[in-house]
Amino acid sequence: MPAAPRHAKPKAPVTRYKAPAVAALAVIGVATTFVSLHGGSAAPTSSGSAISAASEDATFTGGHVTAEIRRDFGRAQARSARRVARNHKLAQQRVVQQAAAQQPSPPPSSPPPDLSGGSDPAHSALGICIRNAEEGGSYAWGPGNGGGAYQFVIGTWEAYGGAASQFGVAGPAYQDQIFNNAIAAGGASNWTAYDGC
Repeated sequence: MPAAPRHAKPKAPVTRYKAPAVAALAVIGVATTFVSLHGGSAAPTSSGSAISAASEDATFTGGHVTAEIRRDFGRAQARSARRVARNHKLAQQRVVQQAAAQQPSPPPSSPPPDLSGGSDPAHSALGICIRNAEEGGSYAWGPGNGGGAYQFVIGTWEAYGGAASQFGVAGPAYQDQIFNNAIAAGGASNWTAYDGC
């Protein structure tokens, strides 16, 4: 057998086991990481329990990294949800604005036709009595079956010359003119039978 050179060092028995020891430590590290990612046991768990175990993960080596990743992921999801909600709200506002821009404006109200022959029953004792009995003298349009100072229903309103677009919004002069038309056409019974006037 040839003699070993003088400058060569003899191999220690530990160096023979160095590679297997490093491999065993790597396997242990992977197993520890796997166990810590699954909530501390080797059994698979649901994602909900894994997330709830974030504080437990912090006790394992590298667990603080996992907890930070989960927290950052949750924050990213919340930001994404807020962004989606904001974009949805802006889209709805644009649709409403576009619809409003495309809707034609109502035509200016023209006075109703004067069918009363120039008389003014609205300002007579009968008209004042009916306004007071129906709406306390107010020309306001309110809720209920009829509206305005004379509590018109839409059929009566249109029958005596009122425009459907003005029903519910007409001012005092317009309401008085429709009342005058009704009285001139013999429609006083629409009120006198009920109001005691």
